[in-house]
Amino acid sequence: MQSQLQCSGCRNILLYPRGATNVCCALCNTITFAPPPLGVEMAHLVCLGCRTLLMYSRGATSVRCSCCHTTNPAPASSQVAHINCGNCRTTLMYPYGAPSVKCAICQYVTNVSKLRKKQESQRKEFCTI
Repeated sequence: MQSQLQCSGCRNILLYPRGATNVCCALCNTITFAPPPLGVEMAHLVCLGCRTLLMYSRGATSVRCSCCHTTNPAPASSQVAHINCGNCRTTLMYPYGAPSVKCAICQYVTNVSKLRKKQESQRKEFCTI
């Protein structure tokens, strides 16, 4: 089954297989990140071949880059996750699975599970528009 999104470079409509994490535009070669399926935890890594930031489903053992086709080993799932501070919006790193994280800048404690649920509900709204 296929999904579609707009290229972040040339604004052309791109078709891609459902479940793909990014799409490379055939016209302008821009990589556009595809929204992850609902309920799937995502992780990021930098491609060893071309240094492109790759997004993949947590738990994958390897990730193939859509730019240079390098197969990258995925780190163990017990690594870190990222979230924006609920107060100042600074990107925070925390051990995956932690229930909350405290911002070193503003000292605000962000509840990870509540924020994840809010993000998922926003994704549902985005997908239905």
